[in-house]
Amino acid sequence: MALNPVELRGVTFAYGEGELRREVLRQVDLSLGAGEIVLLTGPSGSGKTTLLTLIGALRAMQDGKARVLGQELGGAGEAARVRLRRRIGFIFQNHNLLGFLTARQNVALALEMDGALSEAQRMERAGAMLAAVGLADHAEKVPAKLSGGQRQRVAVARALVGEPGLVLADEPTAALDKQSGQEVVHLMRDLAKRQGTPILLVTHDPRILDIADRVVAMEDGRIMQGATA
Repeated sequence: MALNPVELRGVTFAYGEGELRREVLRQVDLSLGAGEIVLLTGPSGSGKTTLLTLIGALRAMQDGKARVLGQELGGAGEAARVRLRRRIGFIFQNHNLLGFLTARQNVALALEMDGALSEAQRMERAGAMLAAVGLADHAEKVPAKLSGGQRQRVAVARALVGEPGLVLADEPTAALDKQSGQEVVHLMRDLAKRQGTPILLVTHDPRILDIADRVVAMEDGRIMQGATA
């Protein structure tokens, strides 16, 4: 039986020490299956983004067990976490594109660590992924020449071009209008389903609940419920 790409058991995390210690995750259990799209919802301060950063190996684990794409995160050093991060596609609320690079160059950056690809091959794959997100005619534009929805599409292309084992998205529709937001998340769903890539998406946006296989609510650092969307 294949292992789930993400498996968390009893994950607890706190900021600060001593009297300043503040627990933000409490005994969190969560699994993601291959190709599954899970939305993580809940009020601000409930621990959603902290959980995302732990799964994405952006922070070191404290307590509990976590296995992401076969890597045990408990006790994992920085080098192991860096290797894992290279296998994960990240999409953020603020697209984090480099303003002096074209859309194609921004997407190609995600392939820089793949020594098997030449620069021409990286650019070709970046162009193909931009075409897949509907931006074939905008590949040579810098971010300032793109709309907010188009910039977020570039960010989706960048996250998926390396065929990651997992996509983590933090409020990817927060800065977009309703139509652009729905276009972006449906695009994420279609591309990820095609590649069999699981997505964990943190959101406050009720307009996008229809893309999920499952919606998981957090409150005060705990998983409150898991339900089929």
